[in-house]
Parts: sequence; structure tokens; C-alpha cells
Amino acid sequence: MRNITVFAVLVIILCLIQPVRAEESKAYALSLSPLFGLVSGQAEEIVYPSSETKAKLLSQLLWDMKPVFYYGLLLEFSQINPREKWGFFSNFSLKQGIPGNSGSMEDRDWQSVENTNLTDYSKHNNYTRELFFLDFSAGLSFPFNRVLLFKTFINISYMRFSFYGKDGYGTYAVKISDGHYYPIDENPILVDFSGKVISYTQEWLTVAPGVSLGCFFHPRFYTELSFMASPLVLCFDLDEHKELNDQYRDEMRGGVLFEPGLMLSYTINKWLAVSWEFSWRKISGTKGLTYKRNPIGTGTYEQKGEAGAGLSIINTNLSLKVRL
Repeated sequence: MRNITVFAVLVIILCLIQPVRAEESKAYALSLSPLFGLVSGQAEEIVYPSSETKAKLLSQLLWDMKPVFYYGLLLEFSQINPREKWGFFSNFSLKQGIPGNSGSMEDRDWQSVENTNLTDYSKHNNYTRELFFLDFSAGLSFPFNRVLLFKTFINISYMRFSFYGKDGYGTYAVKISDGHYYPIDENPILVDFSGKVISYTQEWLTVAPGVSLGCFFHPRFYTELSFMASPLVLCFDLDEHKELNDQYRDEMRGGVLFEPGLMLSYTINKWLAVSWEFSWRKISGTKGLTYKRNPIGTGTYEQKGEAGAGLSIINTNLSLKVRL
């Protein structure tokens, strides 16, 4: 279903672009860029406490992507020579991750009602099952003295990450009574895990304005610095604890996204160019309600408090731009 949707979007974009190309075929061109890159960072899952416990968080789960390789395509419609005058540009990109081991997953809980000490800790091998990016940007570019190029644009992004933690170990503070625990380093309960323990899926939808400043150092060399920031963030996630047979669904919004980036490009000829891109995408402060049901996949969800989500990833890739 997702492949059909992506194909339909590409067809629509191409149909919209064709009339413009017919009118301004000498000024604008369509290009296609196959690319290969990697993502490195973490997805964050948070459960906020009720008024009884003392710590700022009730639970925090960190899911590594260190690294996850991906491949993709970038479709771009822009001026052939943006140094001549101001103009329009747009691009549409798809990136698909390669599943595999990607570091570790750590789970921490603070359940004490009398202090902020850690009460539960577990660590598992993390496996990234899915990594998917869909980005669309459109904006205007303004040249200055045929050397600098200023751009302003809007970016719409959809991201989906899916993981599972397997094997590993756990360390748990001994419980004295409800909400009261011995320190976790005093004869804790030690547990070894085998097989799949927990799975997590995180989906993001963001809308962000951005600006960039580029410089033509040479007719063949171009570099660009960019920056995006926005509070327009939505996140939906699904968490399944296999041992307890619990399933959690969170609906969150808000927080802050910011993303600085760098791009270097070398033009081989009028048909081909090679580019390297680097960016850091950070999202924090996204909050909302969490819902729980048991067992997994059955029954109705019940509202169980407040949840949060975060993301911090470094993204770098190489691409070959082919003008069509």
C-alpha cells in the first residue's frame, strides 16, 4: 500500500511539473538523484510520572540507530542557472533503511515515592526493522552578485522507525513496599533475557520553515548551509512489552524541531553533479496521552497517563544528480 501511495505522489508531482517545463524549458529542469547514506542517533520514548513518584520521569527508553544505512531517490525541479535571477524550486525525496542490528536499547524506570533513585534498568540488543523518510520542500531562491544564493522554503516530513529489543539483562531494585525500594546497587534482582523482549514503532509528521545560504566558489563547486526550526510536530507510537503482554499507544504533539545542515556539490558537466549532505535533526518536548491494553492486540485501550517522545539523528549521504 505504501509503494502505491508513493508512486501516486510521484505521478502527481510529475504532472504538475510538466506544464511549467513546457513554458520555461530553458530556465528550469527536472533532475533525479539516486543516493546512499546512513543515519546515526537515538529515538526516545518517555513516560511521565503521576504526582506520587519523586523523579522527573517514570520511564525512559532509548533506541539506538548506530548506524542504519539507507538508499533513496531525490526528485528536484529547479532553475538551470539560479545565479541569473530569483526563481522557484521544489524537491521530493524518499529514503528506505536497510534492516539490521543497530546498537542497544536501554530501559530505565524511577518508581520510588521517597527519592529520585533509579529502580529498574535493562539493556537489550536493538534491531532496526524499518527506517523510512519522505520529505517535500518548496521555496524561492535569490542570487546576490552571482556568488551567493539565499533560499527560503517550507519542508514537510514524514518519518517512520520500527525497532525490537532482544536478549540482554536487567537489574531491579528490591521492593520494600509499594513505592519504597532499596538502592539498586544493594543486592538487586538480576535477570537474563532471551529472544524478543520489546518492540517499538515511532511515526513523525513535521512542517517546518527553513532558510539556506549558498556560495559558488567556482563554476563547478557549490556549498550551502541550511537551518529549519518549528513547533509543528505530531508523533504517534506503539510500544509492546512481550514479557508482560502489554501494549501502549501514544498520541503526542508540540515540542521543538530544529535541523542545521551542510551540503557540498561538484558539477561534472551540465548533466551530472555529485553531492555530499550532512544534517542533524533534533526533536524534543513532544508530549501527549498514552493508552494501554492487555493482552497485546485485544481488548480496548484505556488512558494511562502522559507520554513523550524525542529524536536525535545525524544524517549523511552521497548522491549523483542526473539532469533529465
